[in-house]
Order: sequence, then C-alpha cells, then structure tokens
Amino acid sequence: MERIRVGLIGGGRIAVLHALAYKDNPDAEIYAVCDANEQVARQRAEEWKAARWFTDYRQLLADPAVDAVEILTPHSLHAEMTIAALEAGKHVSDYIPQ
Repeated sequence: MERIRVGLIGGGRIAVLHALAYKDNPDAEIYAVCDANEQVARQRAEEWKAARWFTDYRQLLADPAVDAVEILTPHSLHAEMTIAALEAGKHVSDYIPQ
C-alpha cells in the first residue's frame, strides 16, 4: 500500500500536535502544509519535511498528489474548507463543535 499523502491546512499550535501523529507513521506522511502566513507555511513544511507548502488552501486542494486533508484552522473556517475539500475529492479530517 502506498503512503497516504496528507495536507495540513493551518500551521498553528494544534497542527504541531497533529503533526506528531505522522512522525514515523508507515502509512501516511505530511505531503503539504498550508497557512495564510507564508513564513509559517514555509517553516512548518521544512520542520515536517513536507514536499509542498501553500498560503491558499484552494491551491493545496487542487494538488492531485494530496489524498487527504486535516483542517486545523479557526472553527469559523471549517465548514467552507471542508465542503471545498470534499468537492475536490479529498478525504477530510475535521471537527466542528456543536
């Protein structure tokens, strides 16, 4: 089985915790990172050895190499990003509080 290539949307504190789940994971890897702040996107991609980084989540979703995304942004952005990710054919890990 090929490794699942994951895109993390959001590079803040919660993303740091989620990234730990991919360290030494034989089944998945962080392939791409997206953050609205270019410096954060670049830094996280370097830290996590991601192949790509973006400042616009729509560009990450357009990348055919991304199999799945984790949406790690402020909750008010989750619905829009989740719908866009599903429309792009990506698997989505998201949490929207009730």
